[in-house]
This record gives sequence, structure tokens and C-alpha cells, in this order.
Amino acid sequence: PTTRQRVLIMREKNELSLYFVLSFFLAFPQQCVGAGKDCCSSLLLDSDLAVHKIQGDRLGFYTQFGYYGARPFYRQQGGDFYIFYLEDVQHWIECKNFYGAGEQFSKLVNEMDGYCLDDHNNWSFYNGSDLMYSEVLTSNCSKIEDVCCKELRISSANSEVIIDKEPYYNNQSKDSLGDYKAIGMTNGRFVYQKDNLDSFLEYGTKHWTVSSGVGQNTGHIIHHGGSVCPEHIEKEWQISDKNEDGEGVWKEDPELKITCVKKTNDVTPKPSTTKEPVAQSYVQIEPARQASYSSVAAVLGCILMLLLSMMIGMFARRFHRAWGRGAHGKQLLFETLDIE
Repeated sequence: PTTRQRVLIMREKNELSLYFVLSFFLAFPQQCVGAGKDCCSSLLLDSDLAVHKIQGDRLGFYTQFGYYGARPFYRQQGGDFYIFYLEDVQHWIECKNFYGAGEQFSKLVNEMDGYCLDDHNNWSFYNGSDLMYSEVLTSNCSKIEDVCCKELRISSANSEVIIDKEPYYNNQSKDSLGDYKAIGMTNGRFVYQKDNLDSFLEYGTKHWTVSSGVGQNTGHIIHHGGSVCPEHIEKEWQISDKNEDGEGVWKEDPELKITCVKKTNDVTPKPSTTKEPVAQSYVQIEPARQASYSSVAAVLGCILMLLLSMMIGMFARRFHRAWGRGAHGKQLLFETLDIE
């Protein structure tokens, strides 16, 4: 070929390469651009009391459970709910018991198409009839041990009060007061137990309850709605009581408080009383956030797909040009592969 023909061929190759690069990124923008991004492995989905009273069982702490739709998806810790990106509607949704289901099963929706769930908060919740936008419904990178207390104290100034010769607290409600320690998680929150006794503080169906067993629907102390951490609740606690007919009722106690006994991750070294070498106090160091192996593999996959697309396009163009000139058999193969 002449010099002019070589220039035209090189121009065609460059244009072809640019075409396939642009086509690939337009077809798969999130898969390649977001693949190397490091998202939260643990997050908190939280809101105010009003949303807790309606959709509180779907809130709480979540951890990454894998990938779905080329993005991380999350499972509620100790719960039944998942959060994932639904490609059909191009936003994040929540669903119970399984992931990959349709939007009709979701009660919480984050209408944004970012690669990470914490990129932007545009959450709405189902209020019983419609989806309602909420500025206070948010998701952020958080771990439960950094937000909630592991040791609590339930107390009330009314525990010793007597009104008309009747104690304000019955025996069961009074026995429910005391110190509790976290023993596990359920419904995205800590479960607490009192001094190894059969008294548990847990979050059930849209309420915190102190009862004699985990998973019970009745108890002796309750808060309807609640929060992700019981120590964050300042009012509306109720205790069990009986009316004039002897029927069980709930009675509000404005003096009931839940406070933190020991702050999580507090490490206070004790002063040494000896001159001998002593072991250093253990200090938990948060590991640096690193891209997962799956993210690296996704980036490499994108690059390989780009190269493959460019090669296929280039050979297809050569094949078409050689065929048009009347090449057949070995000559067609040689010209397609650019073999002299």
C-alpha cells in the first residue's frame, strides 16, 4: 500500500478503537467506573421515632453479604431483610427474606443509582398507603459497637414510689430493672441479658421489650417504636400493670431511663506498680480499607473486555475490506490477520 493508504488504514484503526471504547463505557458505565470503588462493609440504616413506629423492623445495622447487580448488597444483622440495587428501576431497595425480588415487596427505597449505597441519601418509606420521602431516613458507614453501648443500666426514680398504698412498680417490672450486657444481635440491634438471669432486652416487631425470653411478644417493660440503640430513647417507656378488673395494661413511666454503663472500646491502661517489664495494653487498630479481590477482578475483566472488543472490531473490519477486494481462502485469512 502507498503512504496515503497506510495513513487511511491507521486512521480507520484509531477511529474503530475509539468507537469500541466509547461503546463499552456507555453500555457498562457502573460496572467499570464503580468496580474499583471501596464501599462500606457495615452500615447503619436509621431514622427518627415516627419512621421507627412504622418501619422500624427494617432499620438497624447491616453488613455486606455479597454482590448483586454488579454492586454490593447487604443483610440485616440477626434479621430477615436485605438491601440491594435493582437494575430494572435503577435504585436501591429493601426486601425481606430474599434478594433480587421485585420492587413490589419493598417498603424502603433509596432513589439513586450510585455504586455504593452510602453515596447519597434519597430515601422514602411506605407509610401504609404511599411512599413518602424522608430527610431523616439515612444510611451511613457505621458498626454497631461504635454506636451502641454493650452494657446498659435500666433504672427509674419511680421504682420505690408508693401511691395510695400501691407501689408504682409491680414485682415483675421492678425485677426487670438493673444492668444488662449485649449477648448477640437480632433485627439489626443488640440483644441484652441481665446478669445471666432470664431477663432480656431485645427489639422485636417495632418495639423494645424486656421479657423473660428472646422472641416473646409480651414483657414487663416496653417502648413502641424505639431506636437502633435503647440508650438513645429519652421518653415514652412503659411498664406492665393491671387495671381494676385485673387485666394487664401498659402504664407510662416518665422516669424510666436506659444509660450506658461502660463505653465500648474504652481501653484504660492501669499504672504499673513494678519496675519489671509489663505487657502493653491491647489497642484495637482499625484496618485500612482496601479494595476487595472481587473489585480488582472486575476492573481486570473490564480491561480484557475492552481489548477483546477492539480486536474483534479490527479483525472484522479487515475481513470485510479483504473480502470486498475479492480475497478468498488463505489469502482472506492472511489479509485479515495482516500477515505479509
